[in-house]
Amino acid sequence: MSIFSSYLRLSAEYRWMLVAAFVFNLGFYMLIPFLAGYLKQDLLLSATLVGVVLGVRSFCQQGLFLVGGLLADLFGEKKLIVIGCLLRAVGFCLFLFSDITALLFLAAFLTGFAGALFTPAAQAYFSKQQVLSRAQMFSLVGVARNGGELLGPVCGVLLLNISFDMLCIVSALPFALFALVFTVLIPERQKQDKSDNDDKPTATSQNGGVKAMVAGVLGNRAFLKFSAVMAGYFMLINQISFAIPMHIVDQQGSSKDVAWVLTLCALISIFLQFPVTKLCERWLSPKQWISIGIALMGLSFVTLIPAWPYENGVLYYLPLSVLAVIFTLGTMVSFPFIMSEISELAKDKSVATHYGFFYLFAGVGLIAGSSVVGVAFDLSNISEHLAWYCLILIGLITAILNTVLSASATQESQSNATSTSTQ
Repeated sequence: MSIFSSYLRLSAEYRWMLVAAFVFNLGFYMLIPFLAGYLKQDLLLSATLVGVVLGVRSFCQQGLFLVGGLLADLFGEKKLIVIGCLLRAVGFCLFLFSDITALLFLAAFLTGFAGALFTPAAQAYFSKQQVLSRAQMFSLVGVARNGGELLGPVCGVLLLNISFDMLCIVSALPFALFALVFTVLIPERQKQDKSDNDDKPTATSQNGGVKAMVAGVLGNRAFLKFSAVMAGYFMLINQISFAIPMHIVDQQGSSKDVAWVLTLCALISIFLQFPVTKLCERWLSPKQWISIGIALMGLSFVTLIPAWPYENGVLYYLPLSVLAVIFTLGTMVSFPFIMSEISELAKDKSVATHYGFFYLFAGVGLIAGSSVVGVAFDLSNISEHLAWYCLILIGLITAILNTVLSASATQESQSNATSTSTQ
């Protein structure tokens, strides 16, 4: 079954959600990669102020994912998606007034908080479709998001040549448009659900309120262990846009070298993610693929350790290309199964809250990964390859920990089944 036929099998709501996943990343990557440059070069803001603004945006997203997850479980995923869309549209438009410091910080806050609202809600919503396997669903989500991430900067450059104001308005439009689309879709689905479930308790009463939802997640030891181990995955995932650009700068490379790596990763993922996921489902278990994928992500940095003899020409791109292929293969065989595993471990209870908690661990992993690599680059006098050794080690340790965790969970499950049967 092709990616297109799988897409067409989905209900209209999920097809729209996938289009939204593409368009959201398109709008986001139109603006955010160019925001720092505009604030510093055009508005002449200090580097410290620019850094604080971008930090506020990142913190309000990563730090408030739990809030978004809780609200989604309390009031429904779709409502949070609509509100998040509206807030991001407003936030992007407020960047038009970046010369006013208070509005600049408000824009950063709304932009980040919007992501915290709709990301856990959207992930939980995707996990509930029943036409495709969860892994296949999340592989389609990955394809859509990578497509937006690939085209966003291209569109951003074109719009920036017109004006920054035009860039802000156009990047906000997708979010405003889909807020309207989902507002139209939501009432019809809610009315149907209400008519079919008049006698069923509401989501709030089912979950027992915020305290019960939080207690349920904190009591889910298998989920917490998995989330803690997966922080290692997020320590690696950001290195294509952090460690590799730093390495290229150290090697007197140019921005086009960075663009080549990012573009190659995105293209591989767009065209191969779905068939690779389907192929993986035929062999081994999801947990095994997660370990294999993370190990590959770490081992991909081995390609930068040898002294390659090519300093120019096509072969100059060989080590970076090999790294991009292996790293992207690792993400393709692990990401859909990681996202699927969260909903499996949640056991259909407070799913959005589980995703919110998971993204807290992800935030810790992102910060830790960037910090470790930054320190490793600063200590390059000890070994010029110290950063790559660290990343290889992170990948292998994370893969081993996940394998041990999976084996422990399997053994515990078999033990419980045996004790139940003897009773």
